[in-house]
Amino acid sequence: MNPRKQNILTLIRITVDIIMVLFAWGAAWVIRFHSGMEVLHGVPAVGLYLKLMPFITIIWISVFAVSGFYRRSNRHRSAILEALDVLQSSTVATLTFITFTYFYEEYRYSRITIGIFAAIHPLLIIAGRSIIRKSLRIYRKRAPRRRTLIIGSGEFVETAIKMAEMGEVAPNDIAGIILVGDQNQMDVGRKIADGKQLRIFEDQNDWPAFFTLHPMQTVIVALSYKNFGWIEEKLEAIANQVPDVKLLPDLMKFTRLAAGIELISGVPVISIHDSPLVGVQGVFKRVVDFLGALVAIILFSPIMMASCIIIPLMSRGPILYRQERMGLDGQTFMIWKFRTMPVNAEKATGAIFAKEGDNRATWFGRILRKTSMDELPQFFNVLIGDMSLVGPRPERTIFVNDFRRKIPGYFLRHKVKAGITGWAQVNGWRGDTSIEKRIECDLYYIQNWSLGFDFRILLLTFVRGIIHKNAY
Repeated sequence: MNPRKQNILTLIRITVDIIMVLFAWGAAWVIRFHSGMEVLHGVPAVGLYLKLMPFITIIWISVFAVSGFYRRSNRHRSAILEALDVLQSSTVATLTFITFTYFYEEYRYSRITIGIFAAIHPLLIIAGRSIIRKSLRIYRKRAPRRRTLIIGSGEFVETAIKMAEMGEVAPNDIAGIILVGDQNQMDVGRKIADGKQLRIFEDQNDWPAFFTLHPMQTVIVALSYKNFGWIEEKLEAIANQVPDVKLLPDLMKFTRLAAGIELISGVPVISIHDSPLVGVQGVFKRVVDFLGALVAIILFSPIMMASCIIIPLMSRGPILYRQERMGLDGQTFMIWKFRTMPVNAEKATGAIFAKEGDNRATWFGRILRKTSMDELPQFFNVLIGDMSLVGPRPERTIFVNDFRRKIPGYFLRHKVKAGITGWAQVNGWRGDTSIEKRIECDLYYIQNWSLGFDFRILLLTFVRGIIHKNAY
């Protein structure tokens, strides 16, 4: 979508979300104090609740933005998935708001009012998003259609067609296709065009005459990098005749993650492996990691203290086991685990993956491994910033150097911090299982990251990830 139109739509969504959230806060106050419910200490001044509106606005928009709610294209996302995003983000925002009111000493706000607000504001946001969807649908039906010409080579013709069919705020009508490239590319492009029943034009030398005869509002150029010479030769003539020209860069063979574009001194620079956790998103994830690790350490402290007593009784040696692992950007760090094997257990075998039937661990060590409790000290790794609560599991450097040579895209998992749990682990790819499937899950996580996705993985970890058949 045109960046300007995308920004306008995002601004509309933010505005509607703010209106719905603030309306819900006002409605919660009215329901609590003016609907016949018992009020023990009198009705508080409405001004006390109005004072929170700026803070509510900041909290909700910040959480929604960081969770990726405004970064996604919602036009092609189902209403059900969008509603789930609203519920996830609203839950995080509500918990943040409750924490804020606890430290906001001016007044102790009614818990019933906050509860009513928590219940109704997601419904109002979903209703607001539904209104936006229906309004855009009506606008698109009435908007004038844009005649679009596709100039493409080989399979890139199909990519351009999909882009045109998705359209912008105003829909596209594909008027025809001009095929560029060698004979094989021409055959592939012609087959795609015929399948879509699209008209094929001949390549042009007289572009003013062509566009006079076939007026176009948009031209989409989607060529293989092998055909970039065609762009250099003819793009200026096309741009002088059409108000909107879009270039699809041939980057798919170079990138597995999302590509990003930024302006540096006015020059557009394309990043072929863009990490989602930069800027404010990274800051919010770090805050969640820090607070989550702190809470986890407090909750699991009895288990950790008991482990510290039992482990030395099983075999002589230190309580904790330190091991070098590779994390963000290929930087190494020392991971902490409860020691589950006798000291020097790897002296005979060297560095190997634990497998079914591995008898090197002590009986208590096997319990710790089977329940994943041996990894509890890693919350301290999260606390100091070496790891995250959620992310690809960190591997030993000796294994990384081997995998990066054998498995395409393996090193891309290091675009984010390593995690205690991850999408691969909750899907069963842990222990001595397929490395390829694990990488596939890790890259999917990086491509689709959001705070809501992180909370989903954490929930699934407790549901099916702590005790697992592949934990040895």
